[in-house]
Amino acid sequence: MKILPILSCLTVSAIISGCSTLTGEGTSQNLSVFTYKSDNELLNGATCELTNDEGSWTAVTPTSTMVHRSNKDLLVRCTKDGYSDGLANVVSDTKANMWGNIIFGGGVGALIDHNNGSAYSYPNTVKITMGQSKVIKQGTEDEAEAEAEPSQDSSS
Repeated sequence: MKILPILSCLTVSAIISGCSTLTGEGTSQNLSVFTYKSDNELLNGATCELTNDEGSWTAVTPTSTMVHRSNKDLLVRCTKDGYSDGLANVVSDTKANMWGNIIFGGGVGALIDHNNGSAYSYPNTVKITMGQSKVIKQGTEDEAEAEAEPSQDSSS
């Protein structure tokens, strides 16, 4: 009879430890966005539109802006007079705790996190080069920290 309470506690602990919704990572993510000229020099004042299936956000670089997480990629288009548009497809990545949800939680937590977007993340830093189009993934050079500190300009 003592095994049932112990097993119940272990099961609940495993479910809670894997669920992004319960661990507080949430459905939104703060992204730093920087724009660069073709010679790799930082370019301030570009207007960037960030869009996924959960919404659209506009920010002026350099910036830090909050977006809603999704399993869909984030499309970024930056514009500034005198420059060709900079485009990026920012790849959505499944977070490791999603697999914990599936293995330990029987999929309930995974289903919740998938539906509200908290199971996914984007690279924290998005670097856009004007006049170019690229794909940005977690762990690539394009995700590396930028030199300048972003401002807190953002709107939804």
